[in-house]
Formats: sequence, structure tokens, C-alpha cells
Amino acid sequence: MVGLASVSRQAGGEVVYVDFGRNKVYAITDESSEILVFNNLAELVEKLRPTVVVLDSLPGKLQNTAAELAKTGIVFLRLKDLKKLSEERKNNGVKKSDENDVVMLKTLFRRDPDIFQPLFETPEELTVRELTEEWATFTSMKKVAKQKKTATNHPIAVEIHRTHRRLVERLAEEIHMEALKLPLYRLTFEQLGLKGPALAYLLSHDSWALKTLPRTKLETRYGMFSRPWRMPLRGQLLIRLAFATVTNKHPRYTLIYEEYRQKGKKHWAAILRVARRILRDIRKLARKTQEGG
Repeated sequence: MVGLASVSRQAGGEVVYVDFGRNKVYAITDESSEILVFNNLAELVEKLRPTVVVLDSLPGKLQNTAAELAKTGIVFLRLKDLKKLSEERKNNGVKKSDENDVVMLKTLFRRDPDIFQPLFETPEELTVRELTEEWATFTSMKKVAKQKKTATNHPIAVEIHRTHRRLVERLAEEIHMEALKLPLYRLTFEQLGLKGPALAYLLSHDSWALKTLPRTKLETRYGMFSRPWRMPLRGQLLIRLAFATVTNKHPRYTLIYEEYRQKGKKHWAAILRVARRILRDIRKLARKTQEGG
């Protein structure tokens, strides 16, 4: 297997270190100490033509852009442990800023490239990520279609609703089959009896967090301490997964729900309890897959 240290020598391309902030992209190349500023990631790629892009983390809104760029052969490497960057800042006595972070990133990579890993670990992960993003979009359209159907019984409106629902269901089946190629999804399916596009979305987009973050920080990331309308998409999908387990009488999670309800807790509190337990269980499996290599 080719080590990360040799990636920068591929195809004669350049390694570019990137940090995102203030609606700009800050970059520094392997051959220069000048900090460059771009309006977006696509502009950076067009101007610098990198073979490798090294970053600490990728904002969610740029996932699709990075996925498309990865298809052209660009390798995206991210920091496995974000604490490494803050430690490097502290050791060098510099304040947090986009300019300083991109320099620290370059220092870290040059010193120890093995603390970075590919943003898209496998082609299968990228496929599942793309399909689940489409599913999330179509699902929101499905809600609108259902609302319109209740407003009118016109035959064409009813036919559109039925067709859309059928296609979304087919997409969900395809996502499940593709996601079974991901070790963590397969393990979750086999050991916890969980499946579906919501689960596949979480595992393909957020496996690094599930493998590395402590439990409390992970629950905060998913909005488990927030109001429902303030939850990020990942939190909403986790709640959707929890609802599905209760609706479908999942033996493990329905029991948790019923026990919590018997204590006088309301429906939402019980669902939230189930969601937190699911997140905890998946985190344990994610750590298991990481320990197993």
C-alpha cells in the first residue's frame, strides 16, 4: 500500500494545504510560504491544479464539491484528530486564525503524514454518500408532494405522488445494497438490526466522528441537547431512525422506548432516549471497526 508521504509525488502535481473561513478559502502550497486566498474550492483547484489537498476538516456544504473534484483524481486528506492542530498552535505560541491554521497544517503534514487519512476512504463510501444526499433531497420533495396531494385529488397529482414515492422507495433499497459494502454499515445491520438510507447517510458522512469523538461531544454534534427544529441534518436523521425502530417494533429499542414511557416521560423524550442509545451503540461498533483496522 502506498504511504501518504509518497502521495505528494504522484503525477507531478502539487500538495496544497487548505483552511476554510470567513467565506474564503485560505491556501498555501508545498513549494511556497505565501498564503493565497480564494473565493471557493473550485477556484483554488482551477488556479493551483493540486494533486493532493490537505485540510483539517471539510464543511458540510462543500461535501458535494469535494466529491466531484475527487472523481478527477484529486486526493483529499483530512486530519484524523483535530486536537493535533490546536496543540500545534499552542506549541508554537500562535493564535487561532485561518492564516495560522493553514501554516500549522503544512507543518503537521510534513512532519507526520500518517496522522492524516483520505477524506473518502473507499469508492463505495463515496457512492453511498452521493446516493444518500440524493435521497435526502428527494425525501424533502416527497413531503411537499404529500402535502399537495392532501390539497387536491386530481388524478395527475395523485399519480405524481405515487410515482415519486415508488422511486424514493427504490432508491432506499439501492442505498441499502450499496451500503452493505461498508464494513460499519454491515456490522450495524448484522449486530443491531438497523438499516436504511438514514443510517447509511450517517455512516458514510460521519464515520470519522463516530470513531473519534467522545460520547458527550458526539451527542452535542448530533443536537441531542437541542430543540428539534435546531438539530442539524445528522440529528434529524438520527431521530428519524429512532422513530423507525419504535414504529417497526424493533425488540431492542422499542423496549427502551416503552420503559422510558412507563416512567411518565413524554413521547418526544422517549424517542430522544432511543436516539441517544442508537448513537451510543453505533459509536461502539465504529470503535470496534477502527481497532480492527
